[in-house]
Amino acid sequence: MQILLVILSLVLLIYLCFKGVPIFFGAMISGIFLLVTAGMNPVEQITTTYVTGLANYFGKFFFIFVLGSLFGKLTDISGAADAVAKVVIDKLGDRFIVPSIMLAGVILTYGGVSVFVCMFTLYPLMVSLFKKGDISRTLIPAVYFAGAGTFTGMMPGSPQIQNLMPGQILGTPATAAFVPGMIAAVFEAILVFGFMIWYVGYTKKKGLHFEMTEKDEAMLKLKEGKELPNIVVALLPMIILLVALNGFKLSAELALFVGFIAGLICYAKQIPWKEIWKHLGDGTKDGTGSLFNTAAVVGFGSLVQVTPAFNTLIGSVTKIGGSPLIASALAVTVLAGVCGSGSGGLGIALPIIKDYFVPLGVNLEALHRVSALASLGLDSLPHNGLVVSVLNVTENDHRHSYFPIFVTTCLIPLITLVFMILLFYLFGMA
Repeated sequence: MQILLVILSLVLLIYLCFKGVPIFFGAMISGIFLLVTAGMNPVEQITTTYVTGLANYFGKFFFIFVLGSLFGKLTDISGAADAVAKVVIDKLGDRFIVPSIMLAGVILTYGGVSVFVCMFTLYPLMVSLFKKGDISRTLIPAVYFAGAGTFTGMMPGSPQIQNLMPGQILGTPATAAFVPGMIAAVFEAILVFGFMIWYVGYTKKKGLHFEMTEKDEAMLKLKEGKELPNIVVALLPMIILLVALNGFKLSAELALFVGFIAGLICYAKQIPWKEIWKHLGDGTKDGTGSLFNTAAVVGFGSLVQVTPAFNTLIGSVTKIGGSPLIASALAVTVLAGVCGSGSGGLGIALPIIKDYFVPLGVNLEALHRVSALASLGLDSLPHNGLVVSVLNVTENDHRHSYFPIFVTTCLIPLITLVFMILLFYLFGMA
């Protein structure tokens, strides 16, 4: 019965997220429900266990979230992200509109630009190219997510939070399980690119066309005439960040700081210095806002761990005798779906996995890579904050735009997760 009540509290959290309740309040309400039904003192547990779980996570990942956000802000205000995307799309766009946009997203996110910043970088270029190719604008969110929000987050060496977080908790490098990880990334890339190219052709056969909105026209005018840095200059801080993280094996925080300083120097000519503190303040707010939302869910996970049902549940799982790698993959996948956040799912699951499954003898590098991919499976269900934001920004809705998003960001990653686990068995790492 107690396990059922834990599950009900998770269902309540999902329901509140779907209803648009801010994640902090959703976590608090679900947490209080969990504690009351478990016969525990909600005031005592909220003010101790919940706050401690939230604060510990916030402190541990503060600089990763903030410095990552600041680096993305620099690439945005300097036009560096625009320059990279424009070069890729200018070279390939006329003949290969969809692959060129996706490739631009891949380069930017693997270079350390946040997924959200990528949206504002690629959106004007996508509108222009979709108009030229007469592609329905309802596909803009899916094409964006397919390039910027799929395999680059789990690729070995990626500076995205989904790849950095397992390293922070498990003590593994960003390049953990490099060979099988890259094979799985290529596998996922083929499926994602293949599906989106096919689906765009399918929508054209169904008679869907591009329709320009007033917002699109205003945005394109705003971007006209903006001075952009040279492509080499634009890419240099991204390359420095990747080399610092993967070549010199600097900590994630230090590598992001090095990338940020490199951005200030390389983008000096394009940075609006008179407004620099405002932009850096906005970047800090964005980073801490994302961090707090994730930490709020992690606090809820801390409450789950102190309930009597938790030990029973863990005992049942560990006594099954199955692969800790598979159990960990399932845990991260489900919790990422519950939270509507890959980092939120990792934040709850990885400390538990470290305490209960690592002692069973699981390969840490394989666990790192599987966790990174699993966090990018069900995280983009309809209640995901980024999905909702992108649909709003692009003037689309779930009804007309969500299906291809689901295929590329949920279904294909789950297929890839199965493929990756099989690879680890083949490599003798499972």
